[in-house]
Amino acid sequence: MSTALVVFSDNAGVWWLRYLKPGFRHCFVMLETDRGCVWIDPLSTGLTIKPLEGFELAGLMRWYKDQGMRVVKVNVHAGKTAAFSWAPMTCVEVVKRLIGLHDCAVLTPWQLYQKLHKREQKINFRKKVLDFLVPVR
Repeated sequence: MSTALVVFSDNAGVWWLRYLKPGFRHCFVMLETDRGCVWIDPLSTGLTIKPLEGFELAGLMRWYKDQGMRVVKVNVHAGKTAAFSWAPMTCVEVVKRLIGLHDCAVLTPWQLYQKLHKREQKINFRKKVLDFLVPVR
């Protein structure tokens, strides 16, 4: 299992993106690998993939947050054998496939943010419950 950053921005380079929620008009992902990070940005004009050697996810997360973007750190679940359902190639769909999220109801960057944010809260909640159940000596 590796880690990824999903970044949400207000990039409205295409006219139809103005109908999406401000601040959540585009998303892209940075995947952590054993050789550094890889930036994957699915745009309407093409797919940009760049290695980011020498960068760590923590530093990238701070930098994007300082730029006013929303960033969610997720664990990438590899190894699922179920096929993804058919969907148009959008930034959301590419990010979902890269992080292993099987949810055909998530169509917009705002919906993806809500889904990932809820998943993050569940993980934190479970950890707090487990910490609470551990006896203190």
